[in-house]
Amino acid sequence: MRSNLGCHSLNEKTQNWVVTGAAGGLGKALLEKLARAGHEVVAIDKDRKGLESLYDAIEEQGLRPPALYPMDLVGASVEDYDTLAKAIQDEMGSIHHLIHGAAIFKALRPMMHQSISEWVEITQVSIHSPLLLTQALMPVLNKSTGSSITFVIGGTALEQGAHWGSYGMSQAAREWMARTLALELGPKGPKVRAWRPSVFYSDITAQVWPAKGQNDYVSVDEVAEELLKLVESETKPKK
Repeated sequence: MRSNLGCHSLNEKTQNWVVTGAAGGLGKALLEKLARAGHEVVAIDKDRKGLESLYDAIEEQGLRPPALYPMDLVGASVEDYDTLAKAIQDEMGSIHHLIHGAAIFKALRPMMHQSISEWVEITQVSIHSPLLLTQALMPVLNKSTGSSITFVIGGTALEQGAHWGSYGMSQAAREWMARTLALELGPKGPKVRAWRPSVFYSDITAQVWPAKGQNDYVSVDEVAEELLKLVESETKPKK
């Protein structure tokens, strides 16, 4: 697997980012923007081909490609997260920003018709994996001045409620997790935020509203820019 982790000399403006769901629409758009800014990024996703395609697309532009870390969050163990954290610590030393963007959505259906296996898979990716990854990376996050953790929230599921099942429940849990973690870490810890982006075209919106196309939504590029600006504007050095 291609990786450029640790092989670049960093200037004072370069920051280290970790992004889950990196091969998805928002993940790809965000990583391209981070590459243009010259940041070092660890891209995590179970889609190995998607990661490699992203790497090639960024490299072809003459930009710094991300370090690729293919990882299936459904089956990942505590040991897997510890291994990832050790690799990042050894190669990068610290992390400035962690973006929890990975999510799974199957279909709209009544909660009573959702299988237990589907419920577990969705909650594993949307709730358990952000907790385990945050726990594993917290010592590395604490080494950076002005570090942050962002939980990306699918706000539509929370606003509509019915038929969103474990996906909707997991989005509510992510908001609660972000709020609670922020209170527990306090002002001296990493900045923690729950972020509800504008609705953009994605695999999820294509399934839920098949009659709509990309032109019916805010572009994913705009949403990625919104996230980048939010992180940069809200993250301040710890005192």
